[in-house]
Amino acid sequence: MELLDVFNRENTKKIMEEDRDIVHKNSLWHRQVAIWVMNDKNEVLLQRRSPQKKQHPNKYSVCAGHIDANEEVILAALRELKEEIGLSETIGNIEFIDMYVNEEEGNNNFKYTYLIRTNKKINEFKMQDEEVCELKYITLDELEKMIKNEDEELTFSKKYYAKLILQELKSRRT
Repeated sequence: MELLDVFNRENTKKIMEEDRDIVHKNSLWHRQVAIWVMNDKNEVLLQRRSPQKKQHPNKYSVCAGHIDANEEVILAALRELKEEIGLSETIGNIEFIDMYVNEEEGNNNFKYTYLIRTNKKINEFKMQDEEVCELKYITLDELEKMIKNEDEELTFSKKYYAKLILQELKSRRT
């Protein structure tokens, strides 16, 4: 059983802890992290979700996941990086982008979004088989086209915050 903190609609007060499946079944408000990985060529790392995933199997996403009950947001981001792609980072190396409210049936969440920079090559990452089946870097221009076309290959292409994150990534180019 995976316990998550459940919050009020304003994200100001923890209401209770609940099993992840119940949280999603009842569309309860919870917190998630999304970590965008970008290299010095300003390419973004996309990961294809495992075919065994309940939500969005075989679709491209970024490193992301739930924040466990009583877990600090930043520590959840670092944990997800380590678990999903084997990237060990410290708090000082991760940049906060923003928090986005994602309201949808079965997945009401507050998405804390971060940026991490690395020059690791694809073969230097260690994918978690249950989560990830492929990694690839794409340019910001390619990402922009995919978002503009609401590409079905991306889990987030139709989300309002996709364009906001893209603009933020462009502003943080090296």
